[in-house]
Amino acid sequence: MDQLAAAAERVAATSSRNEKINRVAEYLKTLNGADAARAVLFLSGSPFAATDPRRLSAGYATMRAALEAATQWDPEILAICYREVGDGGELIAHLCRPITKGEPLSLEQAQTYFEVLQRTRLTQAKIELLTEIFKTHSAPALKFFIKTITGDLRIGLQKKMVEEALALSTGQPADLVRAANNRSGDIAQVALAARANALEAIEASLFHPLDFMLAQPLDDVTDLEDPPAWYAEDKYDGIRSQLHVANGKVKLFTRGLEDTTASFPEVVLAFTNQPGPLILDGEILAFKDGRPLPFQHLQQRISRKKVSQKAINEIPVVFLAYDILMHQGALLLDKPIEHRRALLDALGLEYVSEQTPVQSHAHVEELFGASRGRANEGLVLKRRESIYESGRRGANWRKVKKPYGTLDVVVTAAENGQGRRASVLSDVTFAVKDGGRFLNIGKAYSGLTDEEIRQLTKIFRASTIESYAGGRVQIVRPEVVLEVAFDGIQKSARHKSGYALRFPRIVRWRQDKTAAEIDTLARVQQLFKDPA
Repeated sequence: MDQLAAAAERVAATSSRNEKINRVAEYLKTLNGADAARAVLFLSGSPFAATDPRRLSAGYATMRAALEAATQWDPEILAICYREVGDGGELIAHLCRPITKGEPLSLEQAQTYFEVLQRTRLTQAKIELLTEIFKTHSAPALKFFIKTITGDLRIGLQKKMVEEALALSTGQPADLVRAANNRSGDIAQVALAARANALEAIEASLFHPLDFMLAQPLDDVTDLEDPPAWYAEDKYDGIRSQLHVANGKVKLFTRGLEDTTASFPEVVLAFTNQPGPLILDGEILAFKDGRPLPFQHLQQRISRKKVSQKAINEIPVVFLAYDILMHQGALLLDKPIEHRRALLDALGLEYVSEQTPVQSHAHVEELFGASRGRANEGLVLKRRESIYESGRRGANWRKVKKPYGTLDVVVTAAENGQGRRASVLSDVTFAVKDGGRFLNIGKAYSGLTDEEIRQLTKIFRASTIESYAGGRVQIVRPEVVLEVAFDGIQKSARHKSGYALRFPRIVRWRQDKTAAEIDTLARVQQLFKDPA
């Protein structure tokens, strides 16, 4: 772990993507096979493979208790330190440096610690083990040991970059490494196979999510090249999902690669008898009286570990398929869309997207209008004869959708961001006006430049009314006005306004406006009733 920490610091020290990959590759070349397998797993930000059902539960409170026990520092002082540093691994490394024995931590020993922590159920036992670890091993090793637990190394290293570094270190083609990792979901296994020149022997593993293919935005329909070379499908207002079926077992995964099976038991029931092995790409839709319902209905079903029969009756859902990734155990990613579509249609599913050959730019506009008329978001255009580019936002899929518009809002709270933005207030909660009140309607963290964020952080800190969550969240005077764009409005019990914006992003900082000039709740209500 000491050598991994040193390599990680070298990666963090450069902003060049290629240089990051080169530095990881050079580190991997120094390791034996078993350690290389451990290293790529840890550098991907997890103690266990994606296909491994084990999860390590050791939260901030547990780590803080262990740090307090190891250092004998006052808990209030630790809270202040954490607020200033904004990273658990960094904080533990700093505070343990004077008290640790400084013993090295091998990758094998780190793996053993992870496994013991995962098996340990009593919180006090976890605290005792972590306390001993903090008092024993070197500060750099502790830093990345903790970062692996939290799943965020914060060194600007993405999973795809680890795959490319593995390819570079073994002399294997990067696309073969990426494809093998997509099939298996276990980059440690892929590392061993790459060294043995056996990547193509790795078979697809069901019940772990494959990377989704994504669509590039098409802002202007007239920019679409050669319209007859495309198919059009409705872009649905649901949850992008991947459905896996084999031997009566059904699993659902979101675009974020999270298992969401328990939230939709009726989908599981609908596919239990479907022959497999089978993987479908599609959308979970709230569906009633023969038509899809807007997303705000589906929102009430999300993240429920247990779904009552009442909820199922009130908000029934379906899985609507629009692509097939595996059929009878054979992966189809490299097969043309026409071949995949024929296999999908042959399944005889009740809910499958309609696919229309495009004729012209005017035809795209006509299809877009018809899709919006069916309360869908717009269109997805798919190029004829294209393959399924797993994990890529390729040019072979284009999405056509128009935002509802923008609102001028005022910031009411700001909190520290993640990664390189951990020390600035980059995540903002914003509100609209209702008489003399400001009512929250959403939260955003993208759209501002680094310089704007630095300036606003100073403003927010100077206008803070109170803080909570260990000082990470600042309630501020409603003075800073932003223009935000969004893809829809839904009812929300979490916000005092009663509404929430879907996928809000900051368009600009409106320094020309005051809080008295922002949009009103009445405007939001009107947009909700009539988005056109």
